[in-house]
Amino acid sequence: MRGLGRGRELNPISGLVVKIMQEALAKFVGGSTQVEEGNRYPEEGMASVVLRFVDGSELYAEYWRLIRDGRAHLSSFDHRQQYGLPAPINAVKELRDALQNKIVISAALEEESGDLVFLFSSNIKLQIFNFTGYEMWHIRFSSGAEEYSNFNR
Repeated sequence: MRGLGRGRELNPISGLVVKIMQEALAKFVGGSTQVEEGNRYPEEGMASVVLRFVDGSELYAEYWRLIRDGRAHLSSFDHRQQYGLPAPINAVKELRDALQNKIVISAALEEESGDLVFLFSSNIKLQIFNFTGYEMWHIRFSSGAEEYSNFNR
């Protein structure tokens, strides 16, 4: 099976997982999410988060970026950085504040990278990164099904 014009072979099982993931993520559209500290990796400067969706699904993410009005605004790498500001940045709190009362407009899995991309009301985009072939994010759906970012490895 050919992979969407990219010239690589696509494992039929991976293709099925992508399709199932896209369908599951689409169920988040129209709902909101709550952001909590993840505390999975408590190293200095880490800002892992848990996103809890209205349906009870939970997304555990290590690396993320918030884009507002088409511009990079904040990332997990900014957590506890001071950058000449009066106080260090609390990236988790800022993400929580940015997504409070925002509605998911779209949710998608980028097949090639394994990144998750959420568009919210008020022109906010949240990218959840998968930098390696190992588990960078983990999602537990309300149905009990689970998936990891390394599904496409």
